[in-house]
Amino acid sequence: MLIFAHRGASDARLENTLPAFAHALERGADGVELDVQLSRDGEVIVFHDADLVRLAGRHERVEHLTWAELAQVQLQRGHKIPRLADVVAMWPTDRWLNVELKAGGAQVGREAVRILAGRPGVVLSSFDPRMLLAARAAGSAYEHALLLAAESPAFLHVNGAQVFGCAGVHLDHRLCTAGTIRRYRDQGLAVGVWTVNSPLRKQTVAGWGVDRIFTDCV
Repeated sequence: MLIFAHRGASDARLENTLPAFAHALERGADGVELDVQLSRDGEVIVFHDADLVRLAGRHERVEHLTWAELAQVQLQRGHKIPRLADVVAMWPTDRWLNVELKAGGAQVGREAVRILAGRPGVVLSSFDPRMLLAARAAGSAYEHALLLAAESPAFLHVNGAQVFGCAGVHLDHRLCTAGTIRRYRDQGLAVGVWTVNSPLRKQTVAGWGVDRIFTDCV
């Protein structure tokens, strides 16, 4: 079982920043999960939200700003928004990267595959399977994982992973029971569970045989 630091070690460092990823390494995480989307001029940036309100107190949408503009944004605690290429440059090849395709349509999948080319230990995930299909069409040979939440369409919960060529599912831990995990495992799928911060809950889901746990608290 692998432990992934959700957006880096985000309980102690600002999420989706280079210090958060570096601290995850210091804590011994097997990998990190990060979110990518596109700037207005097509740069693949690492950021979760659609806008800058929560982390920068600004109301612009990320997709409306160029990379040059985003690079100047002051996030909380003086942090900066990184690009996927910046993370790839500092991330050791013996640790895993789970890259969630958050926004940007087909282009974000294509560009992420280009930037990640040749790296071992990569999982591409998304709530939108169309982004994963675009990544596959762009040459992705990585494991693809379908993200599932309570609001995901019902058919995706039943056989969406197989329909869209995914080898894994990543589930909101609140949806999980031993039976749920067993059902997906019986389909030959790798199973990840997010976001599990309670030590007791981690122990419980680990006992159900999940393949990876995503946590803010490595």
